[in-house]
Amino acid sequence: MGHQITKKSTPRRGSLQYYPITKSSSAYHNFPQFGRLEDKEISSFAGYKAGMIQVVYVDSDKNSPTFKSEVMTAATVLECPPLFVCALRAYGKNGVISESWAQGINKFVERRVKFKENNSNPDEVMKNASDVRLLVSTQPWQINLKKKPEIFEIGIGGSIDSKRQQAKELLGKELDVSSVVKDGSFVDVSAVTKGKGFQGSVKRFGVKIFPVHASKSRRKAGNLGAETMAKVQFTVPQHGRLGFNSRVEYNKFVLKIVKDPSELNIPEGYKRYGNINKSALLIKGSVPGSTGRLIILRKALRPVKKAEPVKVTFLK
Repeated sequence: MGHQITKKSTPRRGSLQYYPITKSSSAYHNFPQFGRLEDKEISSFAGYKAGMIQVVYVDSDKNSPTFKSEVMTAATVLECPPLFVCALRAYGKNGVISESWAQGINKFVERRVKFKENNSNPDEVMKNASDVRLLVSTQPWQINLKKKPEIFEIGIGGSIDSKRQQAKELLGKELDVSSVVKDGSFVDVSAVTKGKGFQGSVKRFGVKIFPVHASKSRRKAGNLGAETMAKVQFTVPQHGRLGFNSRVEYNKFVLKIVKDPSELNIPEGYKRYGNINKSALLIKGSVPGSTGRLIILRKALRPVKKAEPVKVTFLK
């Protein structure tokens, strides 16, 4: 990282493609688009990050050198309580036309948004709509995590008539993770990264650390820019806020949907989270965000290869 003393210079790290790096406005981030969906296919789901475990599975990729062999990898555990379809939203040419809210909505949803039950007839709302989407609410109280839910929008596949029919059928009902995500599929992950607070330029950009007697201070950029600029460019690595940014990671592989929580629970519980109480997803590799943060999943827009289910033989 920044300890390359033998080199004459060390360029700063960090891509300027993400600039300006801004703090996320909320602790979760939804997808702006959903891609192509099959008839009556649900675009997205969500789960809470519990932690990571080791998984042994039989490789099903025919092009892999470990085909039909057992492979050990790290996996992320996402606990996925059912989503409640609290409203349907109709879109026209110029944006949102109207909404229709369901009955029997939990009182905790009022902590996030104000609504009126059945304030509009669903048929009248969707009459002139060109697109219909669902507003869903998480139910963290079912896993004893917290009371205040998150509300976000998901899409439905098919023709407009099919969307109207399915939206009307799902209004006021629960969505299970197994009805949206399948074993051995690829998903895109949207999350907000860990917040690390105020940090220096070495941790933020990996600049070189000065030798002991070279400068009064060691952990800073060696030069702030040209004298005739009369200002400091934004590209100069300096101290500031680090983390808590909205990020999307593509093509995450779903190893398994675990419906029995006892398969994933460990005696001491997951650090800063506890044990699993509902169905959970095993995602191969790491996922952005801290423990307990909401992670939103979407059907992969650009899968690199055909997905096939794998056999998980060991969980630790």
